[in-house]
Amino acid sequence: MTELPIADASPLPRPIQHVLILANKGKPLVTQALREFRPWLDERVNIAAEVDTDKLQPSDAQDLPEADLAIVLGGDGTFLSQARAFINRDMPLLGVNFGKLGFLAEFTIEDLKHHWPEIADGSCRMSRRMMIDVFVYPEGAPEWGGNGATMPAPSFYAIAMNDAVITAGPPYRMIELELAIEPRHAGTSATTFTGDGVIVSTPSGSTAYNIAAGGPIVSPGIDGLCLTAICPHTLAFRPIVFNANCETWLALRRANAGTSLVIDGQVSAHLEAGQQILVKKHPRALQLVHNPDINYWKMLAHKMHWAARPRSV
Repeated sequence: MTELPIADASPLPRPIQHVLILANKGKPLVTQALREFRPWLDERVNIAAEVDTDKLQPSDAQDLPEADLAIVLGGDGTFLSQARAFINRDMPLLGVNFGKLGFLAEFTIEDLKHHWPEIADGSCRMSRRMMIDVFVYPEGAPEWGGNGATMPAPSFYAIAMNDAVITAGPPYRMIELELAIEPRHAGTSATTFTGDGVIVSTPSGSTAYNIAAGGPIVSPGIDGLCLTAICPHTLAFRPIVFNANCETWLALRRANAGTSLVIDGQVSAHLEAGQQILVKKHPRALQLVHNPDINYWKMLAHKMHWAARPRSV
């Protein structure tokens, strides 16, 4: 029986001739593996550059040489940071896992070597993963972007692959948020709620903080966003999934001294009452190279224990 790939899966766009190595050299196992792996790879393809991800600034990614593929050695956290840095390079990323879970970094060094002929000739399966843009606007900006009004420059901007999280922070009193989805069409906000914060996640991020907070698992092929409140002060606030082309606005009505916006669990910005946060789909999708031995559902069951049966003691 032929296995059906997840939606949006396709082969690599071209044969691989030039690669970038993006290595998290803060991990001793990565440095150790590179000693043997780099000479092996150098015999098979042109290595355009080898970069230490700990020292790579996102702006530096644009100045690196052209390549057909970036190989990321680290874990899912390393992969997330490089996805944000390289999203505008239109370059497929292949993750080699030296971390714990390996949900985005699907390959081991042995897997990569075994499947190198498929990777090199461009026949290895790839999917496109949604990214999101996150803007913070200062107090006094036109509500929900106004009706054609000119918005001030955002005080903070970031790209996320997994999620944008507004978290209460110390002293950990409940915060108050007003939510508006497509307010330019609806003409008003949807609801106001209190709690410990909110998570807006992509399908890729639905299995991260979103699922831990009780949100749904969303297949990466779905063009949607998840919105999950964190400990809302109501029994009625259920997580929702909606079209990713909808603009999502969150106005911070009450905040704590430590209230923050956190991007992919890695980048954060301080928030204050009166600010508005806009989340919308990034115009480009990340190209993620998949391990031929794994599909999404098998990985979900194996690594996240999805639908695991109870076991007798």
